[in-house]
Amino acid sequence: RESSRESLEGCERKETRAGNKKEGGKAGGMAKVHVGQVPYIVSIMHSLKHPSSSVNGVLLGKAGKKSDGTVEATVSEAIPLLHSHLSLAPALDGAFALLDEYCKARSLGILGYYQANAHHLHNELTPQGKRIADKIAESVRESKKWVPVVCMVLDNEGLDELADMKAKGTFKQDMSKHTGVKLLHKTTGSWVPADNFEIEGVAAGVTQNTLCDEIAFAHHLDVIDFDDHLNDTSKGWLQPLMVVEEGKGGSFAGCSEQYP
Repeated sequence: RESSRESLEGCERKETRAGNKKEGGKAGGMAKVHVGQVPYIVSIMHSLKHPSSSVNGVLLGKAGKKSDGTVEATVSEAIPLLHSHLSLAPALDGAFALLDEYCKARSLGILGYYQANAHHLHNELTPQGKRIADKIAESVRESKKWVPVVCMVLDNEGLDELADMKAKGTFKQDMSKHTGVKLLHKTTGSWVPADNFEIEGVAAGVTQNTLCDEIAFAHHLDVIDFDDHLNDTSKGWLQPLMVVEEGKGGSFAGCSEQYP
């Protein structure tokens, strides 16, 4: 992923935005899932800090189910986990124990998983990544079967294309197909593309521009994951790198059921 980082670091400032929409999972029928700008950017910056390694993390947020069965969810945070052995059980167990307390304190729930692969051309969910994502989905749906679970896989080639478009000033009027990530949801045991999920601000390219600015200022080097915390406990792992604007975390007060 070296080329993704180098090309994004050469981005200049500009303005732009994007979108996808909805999810159709068996767990609760049609669901509308909104992925915020912050988790999108943080997950990509995590991967760019460790371009020669695979990285993973957890997506947090809230969800609600209305009396008519309509389900909505908002992913508001991405928590970086590992950049070495992604499926190392003791590290994951320790991380999730601390993460559980973090979620309770912030009234958030786990809504998904993200992963970036070390090999530049490998842009699919790996078997070990699938096991982690499956476990997260199983755990979430033990609590609320209707909650949609998101899996985000970073697309290295897509990030290269995005960086090239930014550098050449060739952003399109609709940038929703140029995000550098693949969004998946689970149906009948498999993780399949979730074309109807929405990512905040990507349609007009605003979010991609913000990402490029963050990389240009080398803010990706400030990302701290659980591996970093284990190596040096003075590094604050569960301290948000980017603050979610008030009101963008999702409000489900009017729903008949809520998660968490």
